[in-house]
Amino acid sequence: MPHVSYQQWGGRPAAGPWQQQGYPQAGFGQGYGQPAFGRQGPGYAPQGPFGGGPQRPPRRRGGAGTMLLIGLGLIGLFALIGFVATGLHGGSNNSDVAYQNDDYRVPPPDLSPPPLPVPDTYEQAQDLITNSPFYGQQVPAPVRCDATPINVGTASDAQLEDHFTKAMECLVRVWEPPVTGAKLIIVRPSVTIYGSKMTTKCGTSGVNAFYCAADQQVYYSNQLARAVPIVADDKWAADVVIAHEFGHALQARTGILISAKALGQNSNDEQTDLLYSRRLETQADCFSGMYIRAVATSLGIQQSDVQGIEDTYKAVGDDQVTGDPTIVGNHGLARSRVFWGDKGLGSADISACNTFTAPKNEVR
Repeated sequence: MPHVSYQQWGGRPAAGPWQQQGYPQAGFGQGYGQPAFGRQGPGYAPQGPFGGGPQRPPRRRGGAGTMLLIGLGLIGLFALIGFVATGLHGGSNNSDVAYQNDDYRVPPPDLSPPPLPVPDTYEQAQDLITNSPFYGQQVPAPVRCDATPINVGTASDAQLEDHFTKAMECLVRVWEPPVTGAKLIIVRPSVTIYGSKMTTKCGTSGVNAFYCAADQQVYYSNQLARAVPIVADDKWAADVVIAHEFGHALQARTGILISAKALGQNSNDEQTDLLYSRRLETQADCFSGMYIRAVATSLGIQQSDVQGIEDTYKAVGDDQVTGDPTIVGNHGLARSRVFWGDKGLGSADISACNTFTAPKNEVR
């Protein structure tokens, strides 16, 4: 593993090779709703109830591959999910089940988490996204989860917060063994329920669900919760959403998130930048599938639930959101999101989610 330095991100990025006049407030958004800054960059999905892409920062021009990744700023990635499963076998919550990692005491939300790992060079960034020690780990299963499904379309803010707080506890219990097994640090984010607009250290977001790398917390709009049943008529859709957002938290804590974002910006090529974004998003889909697989026995998720879960992934493909089957977007086509969700649902090996070594046509 390459040497990794640590930097506390906050406010505007430090002056340096990444800094340009007009650089946006630290923290860039991409997610399930409107663009984070209320603007729209070229090549991104138009705004809509379940669409919209991020406004990316200006690209740095030139620079050697060994340039230090100092002053890149914050990254806030957010998105929704959707997937298929093969061989998903859920069951009822049985007291005789030998749940994995059940002795682990999940910590409370960490509102002052340790800094995220930042690679020193572009070469190290490339190594992190393709050869992270995280890929050598496995996700335990079955894992106990007490976050029973709710009707998110009619739930109050207090009920939403309670549900997602319990789901976050389940997510940390599932992911703690592989993260610490890779000698990395896992952090439990808080989940903040908000209305139509939320301003965080990552900027201002509209109706969305997102992970903000600036404070390492998760945010979920109650208006998105009301709309989820319209997009995907599935009782597990909201849990797929939150698991995807935690997938971005995993990418942040492993250095994959900042590395991919840095490499995309440094490419000075929009299509390359979009490709890195799609690799991040489809990997988060894959991680969400692995989580659903891990808690399926505890929550009673059955093979008959797979179609609804698949519809969730499918509904948020770039082509489905825009109605343009030829679009080259920043999240991935429906078929790509289904493909990677399926990968996660069908495997415990985190290496199965290495989208950064996958052929381009698998992250189209």
